This record gives sequence, C-alpha cells and structure tokens, in this order.
Amino acid sequence: MTLRASRNRGFTLVELMIVVMVIGILATLAIYEYRHMVNKARMTQAQVILKHLQTAQETIREDIGRYTTDLRVLGYDPLRYTYYVVSVTVDNTGNDFLGVATGIGPMTGDRWTITKDGVPTQDNAAKLMF
Repeated sequence: MTLRASRNRGFTLVELMIVVMVIGILATLAIYEYRHMVNKARMTQAQVILKHLQTAQETIREDIGRYTTDLRVLGYDPLRYTYYVVSVTVDNTGNDFLGVATGIGPMTGDRWTITKDGVPTQDNAAKLMF
C-alpha cells in the first residue's frame, strides 16, 4: 500500500501539451473547412442568381421577342442577395445577353457570367483560392 500512496495521480505537463497541440490542430482544420464551406455557399448564391436571370430572360423573350436589361422586370431584388451585384448587357439585336454577378464584401474579386445557353461560368482566379 505504501507504493500506491506515493505514486502521483494526474497528467504530466508533456501529456497536457500534446493534448493542447492536437486540439489546436483540429480546431485549425475545422475553421479552414468552415470558411471553405461558407465561401462555397456564397458562390452557389451567384449561380442561383444567374440561373434565375437566364430563366427570366427566356420568359421575357417569349413574351416580347427580345431580351431586356431591366433587372426589375427580371425579378432581381438587390437587397435579397448581399454578396453579388448583378448586371445585364444585351446585344444590339436583342437576341443575346450576358449576365454578370460581381462579388462584393467578402466575395470581392469573384465574378460569374451567364449567357442564353444557361451555364453559369466563373471567369476569375477565385476558384483557385478555395
């Protein structure tokens, strides 16, 4: 019994430092992955905006025979989307358009485009950051 009583119970400083280091590494990985997912969700917002824009443009073209640059007619509400500013340009004939979603705030530098073909395309180096 004397042998057991003299033994100290608890963790050594080295063991505690290893645990703290492992928790730090795991926290760093979790924060990085969280930021990655948040930015990916924001980019999805750009894709959704542009896909809606393309669908609305096709509906307008069926109604009036040409595409429009009026975002209100297309149903775009700038207060609803906080990470992108949308613009539309139409060619002189009204038979083709280019929709652009430009990132603002934390998405500054991100730029997406869509044409009447309906495929949102990221045309910058932002996809390399994530």
